[in-house]
Amino acid sequence: MSTPAFAAERVVLKYGIFRESLSVEELSTFAQTGELSGLLKVNLALARQDPKAIRQYLTKPVKVNPVFLDKVLNSQIGNIILDQISQVTYTPSRTADRQALRAALVLSASQDGQVSLIEIIKNYPTNEVEVDGNRLESAYRQLRRLQTNLQDLFGV
Repeated sequence: MSTPAFAAERVVLKYGIFRESLSVEELSTFAQTGELSGLLKVNLALARQDPKAIRQYLTKPVKVNPVFLDKVLNSQIGNIILDQISQVTYTPSRTADRQALRAALVLSASQDGQVSLIEIIKNYPTNEVEVDGNRLESAYRQLRRLQTNLQDLFGV
């Protein structure tokens, strides 16, 4: 898998009042292997989050056709979906969230015909990406809804 020229290096994981910055590599290692770094272990424990559930939301892929995904994301329906997902994954400045998320989704889909939250985070086109950990399940459900919309609209 090729790495984008400009991709997130840090992720700020937020759970209520808890806020921790860690490397995207650290979060990616957890997503791939289930191995928690000391920092991530402490933060998930303090936030009373189940690491297995978090890992599932980060890694469970949603199959999408990259061409149709791009078309939908550049429509009114796509803007609504992007706005909903960007309540969970967003830029530190909270500006251009829709554009950044669109780029991350399309890049993720173009690599293997599927999208997962960890891929979106890894492909996010800013140095740092913020993630509301309490809403990861919601973001995953939005991705599933996007898949359903693509199937309904294009039969793919």
